[in-house]
Amino acid sequence: MPLALIFISALAYSGLHLLSGAVFSTFSFNSHISLIYLPAFVRLLNVLVLGPINGTMATLLGGMLLLPFHYDINLIEIASIGCSGVGPLLAIYLFKLTFNKDVALSVTKDLVILGLIYSFTNALVHHLIWLVLDPSALIWNFQFFEMIIGDISGALLGAIALKAIVRLPFIQKKIDQIDKSQ
Repeated sequence: MPLALIFISALAYSGLHLLSGAVFSTFSFNSHISLIYLPAFVRLLNVLVLGPINGTMATLLGGMLLLPFHYDINLIEIASIGCSGVGPLLAIYLFKLTFNKDVALSVTKDLVILGLIYSFTNALVHHLIWLVLDPSALIWNFQFFEMIIGDISGALLGAIALKAIVRLPFIQKKIDQIDKSQ
């Protein structure tokens, strides 16, 4: 069952990435940065729901499923996929370290704070890798903040959508089980 969930989550992530790129293309600065990036929340949700290992595997697999849509597959593309898996792990670790508790999926405040932390960690990890592997990817001074804005908007939209979904009784029961197991 976990393999099926990993694959379904990977498909959801890669599909939402493609949808986000198509729907919000006018808000994109380049192939790596958009002011609205919907899959930001899916990366977090993968780790929150599937756990750190399976959730990261889902995000990494989802990133690999996107490789055929890139014009040039190179080290920076592969490293960016890795960054997509590391950002959520760092955010969840920092949340737990800061607040001395796990994120509760049913608590909007936790999801919003986690989304803000994630937006920073994701941009930081990506930009550090770009600085080391391909400084030409650092096009202008404000792209770090633009990436943060894109991840915040995607994470907040995802948190709002999740909050609406968790109000469904059968979903609320499952989330309560996840929250209690942490």
